[in-house]
Amino acid sequence: MTKRPLITADCHIAPPPTLADELPERIRSQVAHLEERDDGVYLIRPDILPEGAREMMGAASADGMTALLAQGLPVDPNDEAGLARAVVADVCADARVGFTAQSYIDELERDGVVGAVLIGAAAFSVHQDPEVDAVWTPLVNDWIHDEFKDHLDRFAPGISLPLNDVEASVKELERAAGLGLRPALLPDVLPARPYTDPAWEPLWEAAESLGVPLMTHVGGARALYPWALKTHFSPGQGATTAFALTSLGMGETVCWFACSGILERHPNLKIVMTECSAGWLAWLMHFLDHHYSGRFGNEFLTDQGIPPMKATEAPPSYYIKRQIACTFMDDPVAIHNREMTGLDCLMWGNDYPHQEGIFPDSHDWIDKQFSGVPDNEVMHIVHDNAASVFGLSV
Repeated sequence: MTKRPLITADCHIAPPPTLADELPERIRSQVAHLEERDDGVYLIRPDILPEGAREMMGAASADGMTALLAQGLPVDPNDEAGLARAVVADVCADARVGFTAQSYIDELERDGVVGAVLIGAAAFSVHQDPEVDAVWTPLVNDWIHDEFKDHLDRFAPGISLPLNDVEASVKELERAAGLGLRPALLPDVLPARPYTDPAWEPLWEAAESLGVPLMTHVGGARALYPWALKTHFSPGQGATTAFALTSLGMGETVCWFACSGILERHPNLKIVMTECSAGWLAWLMHFLDHHYSGRFGNEFLTDQGIPPMKATEAPPSYYIKRQIACTFMDDPVAIHNREMTGLDCLMWGNDYPHQEGIFPDSHDWIDKQFSGVPDNEVMHIVHDNAASVFGLSV
């Protein structure tokens, strides 16, 4: 096994539920918190349903799921490890999650990982009530800064934003970036306001001017079609289908940024698509470029005496190669296609501490899938890209 200094661009974290004690009761009830009952202490996790869930699922189903989540899990408030497992959720048996910087340092060292991008719940969705995120996100950002401020050379703590309000998001981005936090966390899709909506422009301008990369993470919003709820998340093949389709769905997000002119207008803006794999990326680049320069649409317009309609000066692959990266855990197809995508588009992540991740065997997985690849190219993908984009110096 070859030991390399790995940086994971996909590492999950959650604040302790006691952080919610600092919130007004109305808002506290809508985030993870502890509740004392006659028979003990319960962790209440009113998990964030993806935006648009009530419309797609139906109000009764959405309210039923919310009620189920709110029933609570009995916990020992003095058992930090057990509490952290319950809050972070989907934790593999080998992980010993905690709420402190030292716990993450210890865990990553067990896996031979020297640095990490820390991803919180803001990368998955927003609360239905805008006031919740307006109050909750600054509190989470202050907590993660206080905990990791002495380790910003090896950790990039993600910024939670109140995404229901673009102006407020810009202000919080500026404040949190001033604390040294990065990247800015976004869901892969917000159905009510796609990222091509001009309303987002102030956020792109702010992120570029501050040098803060954006990071999206695969989520459940694209899978919430009425028929999908019956199959996608059922055990076995249904869950596998959900993983595949939500990963491929990130290609739409790539298209929004690369084909709409956003990246052309903001040439220094970096965007990382997380836990979506990248084997599909070479095909997407080719497909987009083919239609960008091909006869489809353009030839018809030319015949009518109309200049071809192109939203960008260069083909989409130019902007993808320059400004977008996709992370993967186990994707030999992406590695094989690296000559087509370029190395800068690829980043590695171990998805700590989740069940579907590869912790604590990251080096074994890397050796297996990178077999025969020159070591400088391996390092470019498993270390150098993340170090450069996220400003890590380990």
